Amino acid sequence: MQRVRSNTRLGTLIVTTVPVAALGVVVGMGVGAPLVVCGPVALVLGVGLGALLAAGITLTPEQAQGRQVHTFGVRALLARAAHETRPALSDVDLRVDVAPIRLRTVGDPECLHRALTDLIVHAARRSPPGGMVTLAARSAPQGVRLEVVDEGSGDCGANLARARQIVGRHGGAVRAERARPAGCRVVVELPGA
Repeated sequence: MQRVRSNTRLGTLIVTTVPVAALGVVVGMGVGAPLVVCGPVALVLGVGLGALLAAGITLTPEQAQGRQVHTFGVRALLARAAHETRPALSDVDLRVDVAPIRLRTVGDPECLHRALTDLIVHAARRSPPGGMVTLAARSAPQGVRLEVVDEGSGDCGANLARARQIVGRHGGAVRAERARPAGCRVVVELPGA
């Protein structure tokens, strides 16, 4: 990714420097300045302006880390996370509930998958034997609302740092609240597709 950023900045520097320097030479000679004077001045101005523009080029966090960002189905994301966390759920049942079925979000599905599997494993650890962990997804005004709900003691605040970091990079938020009648509900809000 560093190579892509360097190539982009170099291209910006060249594309800016050449026309600015040429324009500076033409203007300088038009006002009667000798080429020996206006040429170097125009070149310095062109390089300076090009460097300023090139320095302002930034990549999104996803581009900088080489991640693929696209729209994808929330149901597939939850089903995959549920399937891969089954070994950690030996004493706990898992239910997946997505409505509408074709609910979609945008981002890096691999990163969001890691965040969800972390949340599911932590929910399973908080749940009593024979308990239920529910993964739910609904359409929300700002996009998509995911919930990971356990039937544990209601100790909700721990082990959310990694999920918060990943979801935050996707423009979303994570919060934990007590579930009724017992347990913890971790709410993940993501942008819609």
